[in-house]
Amino acid sequence: MFFPFNLYQFFNDPKDYLLQLQIKHGDPFPLAFPGATTIWLTGKPELAKAIFTAPIDSFKASEKNPVGALLGPEGLIMQSGKDHLKSRKEFTPYFSKSNLSPMSESIIDAFNELINPLEVAGKLDLQKISLDLSLKIILKFLFPHLNSEELKRAELETQKFLASYSASLLFIPQWVPGTWNIFNKNKGDLDELFYNHFLVGTKEAIHNPLSALVDKSKDYVLDQMRTMIVAGHETSATSLCWSLHYIYKDQYLLNRLREELQECSINNILQNPFLEAVVNESMRIHPPVPFITRKIINRPFFLGDKKFQIDDEIGVCLSLLHRESLVWENAQAFIPERFLTKKYSPFEFAPFGGGARRCIGAEFSHLELKVLIAQFIKTFNGELKDINDPRSRVMQITIGPKSAVDLFYKKIN
Repeated sequence: MFFPFNLYQFFNDPKDYLLQLQIKHGDPFPLAFPGATTIWLTGKPELAKAIFTAPIDSFKASEKNPVGALLGPEGLIMQSGKDHLKSRKEFTPYFSKSNLSPMSESIIDAFNELINPLEVAGKLDLQKISLDLSLKIILKFLFPHLNSEELKRAELETQKFLASYSASLLFIPQWVPGTWNIFNKNKGDLDELFYNHFLVGTKEAIHNPLSALVDKSKDYVLDQMRTMIVAGHETSATSLCWSLHYIYKDQYLLNRLREELQECSINNILQNPFLEAVVNESMRIHPPVPFITRKIINRPFFLGDKKFQIDDEIGVCLSLLHRESLVWENAQAFIPERFLTKKYSPFEFAPFGGGARRCIGAEFSHLELKVLIAQFIKTFNGELKDINDPRSRVMQITIGPKSAVDLFYKKIN
């Protein structure tokens, strides 16, 4: 099927394409594809602030979210208004620092399960291992009662489901054979498996975010479970891969992290300022998602001197916000130290979005990234096959490396 050239440009080099749109049209700028609603995006902190601090009844979730088909209409990301607030209130306690801290050991266990069988030396695809790790971790988080065989099947079914979807499907009619049919079958198979695991977990009174779904409808339960897995899987994996790329390409950075984390207690890992700065700088250059969008409701909305009407869609382009020259000196360079010397506002640095719809899993992602980075640098010496920063591409929900990030490693005794 024919794809318009601008769609091809976006999928193959999204960060550069968004920058060229901003240069061409100014800010805010339109992102438009044939048959899709035009979204007006901004990469300016003052306009991001206007969106993030607007009254809660100013917007609703965009119905045309590229991953809407994965999540379902009742998932947290797709909800709006009172439904969104209610779900957020129910889930928030489970994603607090205190409730998440026991997950550290599960994250280490997941790392050891995948890494221990590896040879003493070899080649490691950092993007693939990051995806495998993050999937295992989020499934352990939601279904801690699964045995190893059940967990493995859940991983395989989830991978099959995710592999059958691409954002490009939004531009393919539902009636085209061999596309949506495969996706819908895989979705049905996964839903059946997940719902059975949910029922068992409910019977065993497992305490985790799924506890908030007891007595909810089956469709609601499934949409929320898929949302947690999709939103908590590829985002964390891609952030981990980018972080490891920067760490292993720079021997000074790798050595400093090892020195900072000599005392490898969980408390030291989670509270270490330099590790926090490395994670933040990676997310600055490569935010988990390139932009977040809102649909205007109830009243017109001003973005700078431009007036938008009800039903117009606007958003914040995080990949441009994090490169705004008035905020970020030498923005293209990886400089973690900038986060040690300055505190940035939530309208300058917003890797998880902002306002009432800020990602509820931000603490979970930070915990996972810090623990896994510490495990990698403790376990592996290595050199990247290519130290040049890979070009980016659209994955399912994130902007990831276009080419494999291969690490030639030796395990540390």
